[in-house]
Amino acid sequence: MSSKKVREEDLSKDTDKLVRRLSLVALLLSRRGQPVSVAQIRGRVEGYPTMTEEAFKRRFYEDRTELAGLGIQITSEADAQGGAGETYRLPANAYYLPAVELSGEELTALATCLAVLEGRFAYSQPLRLALLSLAQGRPELIADAEVPPLTVVPETAAPATVLPKLQAAIAERKTVRFAYYAISRDQKLERTVDPYGLQLVAGEWYLIGWCHLRRAERTFRLSRIRSRVTHATRAPHDFDTPKGFNIGAYRDRPPWQLAKPVGTARIRVAPEMAWWVEARWGHCGAIERLEDGGIFYGTPYADARPLLGWLLGLADAAELLEPAELREQVAGQLRSLDRLLDAEPPQAPPLTPAGRAAPAAGRRRRRPANDWRVEVDRFTRLATLTTYLLQSCAGDEALFEVATIRADLGVSAEELRADVRLLNLVNFGGDGTLLYAEYKGRTKLAVSCELAGPAFARPARLSPLQADTLLLAIELVGGQLPSASGAVLAGAAAKLRGVRESATSTLVSSDLLLPADDVLDAVNAAIVQRRLLDIDYWTEGTERIGRRTVEPYLLVHSRGEWYYVCWCRTAGGRRVFRVATTKSARLLDECFEPRADVELELYRREGIPASGSYAPRTATIWYSPAVHRWIAERQPVRPLADGSCLAEQPYVDERWLTHHLLRFADQARPVAPPEAVADLRATVRRLLIVYGR
Repeated sequence: MSSKKVREEDLSKDTDKLVRRLSLVALLLSRRGQPVSVAQIRGRVEGYPTMTEEAFKRRFYEDRTELAGLGIQITSEADAQGGAGETYRLPANAYYLPAVELSGEELTALATCLAVLEGRFAYSQPLRLALLSLAQGRPELIADAEVPPLTVVPETAAPATVLPKLQAAIAERKTVRFAYYAISRDQKLERTVDPYGLQLVAGEWYLIGWCHLRRAERTFRLSRIRSRVTHATRAPHDFDTPKGFNIGAYRDRPPWQLAKPVGTARIRVAPEMAWWVEARWGHCGAIERLEDGGIFYGTPYADARPLLGWLLGLADAAELLEPAELREQVAGQLRSLDRLLDAEPPQAPPLTPAGRAAPAAGRRRRRPANDWRVEVDRFTRLATLTTYLLQSCAGDEALFEVATIRADLGVSAEELRADVRLLNLVNFGGDGTLLYAEYKGRTKLAVSCELAGPAFARPARLSPLQADTLLLAIELVGGQLPSASGAVLAGAAAKLRGVRESATSTLVSSDLLLPADDVLDAVNAAIVQRRLLDIDYWTEGTERIGRRTVEPYLLVHSRGEWYYVCWCRTAGGRRVFRVATTKSARLLDECFEPRADVELELYRREGIPASGSYAPRTATIWYSPAVHRWIAERQPVRPLADGSCLAEQPYVDERWLTHHLLRFADQARPVAPPEAVADLRATVRRLLIVYGR
């Protein structure tokens, strides 16, 4: 097989950089840690010999810097032979994957994370390639992972089309520009941002970074970006992430604690809801238990509006005691809502589609379906492909099925062809090459190992993006794999954080904390062992906690919450229960035979359906101009002349609807049906008596 290298003239500058950097790494690795002089590097690494002295110095510095950003640190030292310049070396531990020491059980659990997330997760490719490296290039260790009775719907693709550009800007420390719709001000403004990290909250992606306009750290919801994301400069890097920045500090914060606190609220919670407030919100406040089973709950707040909305949503089960000015504010909102309920309701205009704001004509081009996918940097993808191919070159040659390569690495046919073409060009002088690969028709790829091949047959260290993606996958699945205990993934996460070393993570999931683990453990055990489960379940928006006996079939993570799909023996039908509102769960000895008529595919594909899919009734709700924009962002509305709007709200019973509307205080009211108006009015007047004391 011929291994003659033919230099192609139509390669882009980015491809030239990749060939140069792979050639540089190949040269240094081939020396097994021995120093290499600047003259040798300039004379032998592909691309350097044709450069001027100044261009070589600039490109060599850029290449070392970019590789360092991937965790590949080339070291320099004075020339031991007495030369005037420096020598460079690449120690083995600076390139090869450190011994993560994952157990077989931990690797299987991580592979199961991939089985759950792949195809519906923007970071599927870096997750797959990271697991392939951890499996030491043996795809069979991750290919056969069973899809467990669990599904995760972490995001929707539509608002994430800018995600790949922002992820790349974070990795490259590039300042970005985009037009952003500030919904609270109803303004679209040009923003210049130093991007620090990305946060996933209830299925929505948010960017965290330094806003040049506001001169402060800000959070931007990606679905409100109204333009392409562009780089602000042509410089290789624009900023350094502040040493004190920690994206973990943005996790699990309630809406009323997103800035510096201005006060502390003291709330009395009735016994029937004390367990839920403690389990759900105890991490962001102080709990004082009372003799009657209730609690005093103290929580610092930066913004009173979301705190009061949460408080009013609890209706009769909670009373704000302090501070006095906030208590009076609650009373004022209740009086205003009481007057509003007695006022003449507005007339409903014809329904017009709304939902997420439609883009202006010509503002956004149509994008491919997979344009939301985040890819690993090209160097990492090439290094992984090189290791994958060379590990199979028994006798220095191997013949691969193209379909197998694509499936194992999760790459398209076009990506694979481009990568093979590039690897054939890697050269560091004479016959110092990696491999030679040649397509045999469309289905086969013949590969021969060249001189530097053995140096690349070991997996490279994980890039920061790969390590962060693995940790994010563990967060999303939440350690709730029915086929593995949470301790298995927790142990894997601890080892992976060691690989990430001291660098700050750039990805985080920010779902609210779950209740006690014993509920989740019982649900998991019931699913795996096909055992009945007795649960005490709170129907949200009411004060009712009912006991049910259920057959659990599937765990679902949807819109930032965990649910379990069951056949409810108490109700005699399929039901979905929320983990966070399950007060207790007891595993029974009795087993059950799975029912053939319990349909699970819809839940696996789409998560938990919206309330309109199962709610038997619909109310017409008026929303004020102050909240119109937020409502229009998530559902169809009928705009009114004064800036308010009407919308249809599915509901199961009036108590739930009342609790839901109280969160808006005096900014929402039911127009119809009459029984919904009556229930809200009765609740408001009971609360006015409480706050009139």
